[in-house]
Amino acid sequence: MPWTVLLFAAGSLAIPAPSIMLVPPHPSSQEDPIHISCMAPRNFPGANFTLYQGEEVVQLLQAPADQLEVIFNLSGGSREVPGGPFCCQYGVLGEHRQPQLSNLSEPMHVSFPAPTWILALSLSLAGSFLLLAGLVTIALVIRKVKVKSLQKKRERESCWAQVDFATTDMSFDNYLFTISTYRK
Repeated sequence: MPWTVLLFAAGSLAIPAPSIMLVPPHPSSQEDPIHISCMAPRNFPGANFTLYQGEEVVQLLQAPADQLEVIFNLSGGSREVPGGPFCCQYGVLGEHRQPQLSNLSEPMHVSFPAPTWILALSLSLAGSFLLLAGLVTIALVIRKVKVKSLQKKRERESCWAQVDFATTDMSFDNYLFTISTYRK
């Protein structure tokens, strides 16, 4: 029972988590800077904000005394894991000037569009493949048509050749092959 009371008391003293979002201009490549907004609830102006990437601290900023929000500006190309996950947390001075930390915000992932050269390369390779397949198909169709045409031509010629043969009499004419027994 004492643990339940302790957990309830600790939960009631916790301050709400900030909201996190990507601020335009959105990055179009991994080299572009990333702008991330972290905003505390309305009762906590001038808070100290911490931006995390995974479990690693990336940047610390303090909001002006009358503002609830900071914008983290991460220069492009300097991060090992460019897309995140990013989350933020803020801290304020509570009772008796004791620092209080909020819960972590929801994680946010930064996505980058595929580079355009990859898209162009993919489309050109696919187009080349389709063109090559089309040319091979056309060549095979033309060859098949030529073979059929040649076959028909041979059939026609062989048909005419059989009709045009002169009939020859293969019987022997005995009159032509007379054997003479006289000697001269």
